[in-house]
Amino acid sequence: MADYQEYRRHVLHRRWRRMFATFLALVLLVLLCGVWVLWRQLYPTPPSRNEPQTTLLEQALPSAEWSTLSYTRQTSTTVQKLADGVTTAMDFRLASMPAAQSEPVDLSYFDTAVFLGDSITQGMQIYDTGLPNAHYCAYRGVGPSAVVNGSTCRRADGVEEVPLDALASYAPQSVYILLGTNVLTQDRDYSSFLNYYGLMLDRIRELVPGADIYVQSITPVRPEVSADARHSGMYAERFIRVNNDLAALAVEKGCYFLDLWEVLADENGDLRAEYAQPDGYHLQPEGYTAWVDYLRTHVAHSRIVAPEAPDAAASSEAAASSTPASSAA
Repeated sequence: MADYQEYRRHVLHRRWRRMFATFLALVLLVLLCGVWVLWRQLYPTPPSRNEPQTTLLEQALPSAEWSTLSYTRQTSTTVQKLADGVTTAMDFRLASMPAAQSEPVDLSYFDTAVFLGDSITQGMQIYDTGLPNAHYCAYRGVGPSAVVNGSTCRRADGVEEVPLDALASYAPQSVYILLGTNVLTQDRDYSSFLNYYGLMLDRIRELVPGADIYVQSITPVRPEVSADARHSGMYAERFIRVNNDLAALAVEKGCYFLDLWEVLADENGDLRAEYAQPDGYHLQPEGYTAWVDYLRTHVAHSRIVAPEAPDAAASSEAAASSTPASSAA
């Protein structure tokens, strides 16, 4: 009888051991599947640089002839493709605001402006070649998600504040936005960045409904920047796609889109060498001079989404020609 009880205990022990091993294997399998799903969400397979991609701008504006503004570009920026040589790929330039016909505005024009951005915008405040008298909500390492979520951010002088609260307190007449460089360092999907950017534009419109809102293109970088594994997503072709989508977003939200590449990029779509800091993406003081000169000639004199009818100028000219000569005095 003692042998039977011992045998029974031995069998039960082996059965429980098998059940425990099976349960443990299932738990490990579930954990591995969860880790794999999380990894795929955080680090999706980056798109091939050679793979053609349809941008939001192309979806919203399928015609190659489309332009929100009628003006002639003075320059044509090109980018080097890996397969088919040099091709023009500056779609976002079609949506950019043209230079004003009048003289550049005085620097005091920006005293009622707020510049929302990251460390690149901080340089506009720090250097004398920028606009030190304007108001700034500029924080190192910040992106649209931090602005939307009401995160507390640190200014260049060390003061901590909530960006949108600080922006609203200035009651600006114009808001200039440049965000994205810190978010786009890795070569992966950026749809979350665009979603937060759109929400941010909506919130700013609610807080300062009378202000002109300018979406500034993400600035170009030097070609060697993407060679650093920490910045593999920072290269001209990708920034062009992002700027295409930002231009479409600006048009959708009724904002002005400013093409900073017109003054900061060279003929290859890279940051001009004379404007680049050693890291390849921050700007030298000379770059801020060019940036400010551009802003002074690109101000909101008319609505971006409702260009003047083609025959309006002709009608005005005809009316002028019909005016009696005596009334001109």
